[in-house]
Amino acid sequence: MDEENIIAEVQSCIDCKICLDVCDTFAVDQNELLSPNGRLKIVDKIFNNQDITQEEIKSIYTCTLCGLCDLACQQSIHIADVIHASKIKLVEMGLGPLENHNKIIKGIEDQDNSVNGKREERLNWMPEKYRESETFETGDSDTLLFLGCMSSFRVKESASASYELLKEGNFNFKVFEREPCCGEYVYSAGKFNFAKKIFNENFDLFKQYGIKNIITTCGGCFYAFNNLYPKYIQDDDIPVKHIIQVIHELEKNGKLKFRQSNDTVTYHDSCRTGRKIKNIDVYDEPRELLNLCATVKELKANRELTACCGAGSGIRGVDSSLSIKIGMKIFDELETQDIITSCPLCVFNYRYVNYKTQSEYKTKYITDYLLEALKKEWKTGEM
Repeated sequence: MDEENIIAEVQSCIDCKICLDVCDTFAVDQNELLSPNGRLKIVDKIFNNQDITQEEIKSIYTCTLCGLCDLACQQSIHIADVIHASKIKLVEMGLGPLENHNKIIKGIEDQDNSVNGKREERLNWMPEKYRESETFETGDSDTLLFLGCMSSFRVKESASASYELLKEGNFNFKVFEREPCCGEYVYSAGKFNFAKKIFNENFDLFKQYGIKNIITTCGGCFYAFNNLYPKYIQDDDIPVKHIIQVIHELEKNGKLKFRQSNDTVTYHDSCRTGRKIKNIDVYDEPRELLNLCATVKELKANRELTACCGAGSGIRGVDSSLSIKIGMKIFDELETQDIITSCPLCVFNYRYVNYKTQSEYKTKYITDYLLEALKKEWKTGEM
């Protein structure tokens, strides 16, 4: 999006403020500076070279880029894209990203991950029984299970359960021993040139090892590989699926069978497994699988209209209290003790909210829940 189009989109705003009704940051703070409408006014100042305050810069960086305002806008303004473009402009002006973003980006440069994990500990998620037999990059499969930083270091069961379910379903795939960061965090922070460098280096790595298909566990990685890599890499021809799409296929083909329980759970759609994903949505598959195992409750806003968990686009590093308030908004409407989601960042943030507020809700990544429900005895002749 060039500057002329950005300015034109911003100036097409009619100040109706309908976007305030769907914005999570505004809902929990009631500060119009933290609303889509308020941020568009800041973007207008940025691209017209007017002075902006630190508070206005922080407002841009507290947008989760969830995209709900795009759906609400009566003028069809691409608000999330415009706000992201302003982050790139702030970086060019030397005003962004913020200090906490730079610390995380330094970790990506030094350790290839966005969570300050030690590179040598990246594979600690792998189930012990598979470690000796895993062939990593030298394996014969052209399908890569890309775990991502959050699954590898912070929500390890999302990695181990996804890996084990694929193994149980006799699905042929490989994982990288030295998996890099996908680059989505860097992109979201507005470090455009560095992000493109990561995209290209990763794409070259995929080609080097003959990767023709990618499976992700992380919503951010899913968004990066599906939306961003094809946009900025001319020759990108590698299709991507979310892990739950593959598990759904294995179940439909009789390779996996899950045990019914008396559980009642709530499913939360993440922004980056649905609304934000170009030409794909992952709405039916998780519900169909969970319905095999439990009674599934819905949040009021679900599927395309789902609310952000509160952690998207680096907001936790900028304003953790705002992130907690947004997460609590989800908790406040829960009718169950268990919430299931398909994004490890959502899991991580909900658990953080749980800890900070001393709530008793339990958050699980979907493959972790499904692995518990796997009917392993079926393999020994039940069906």
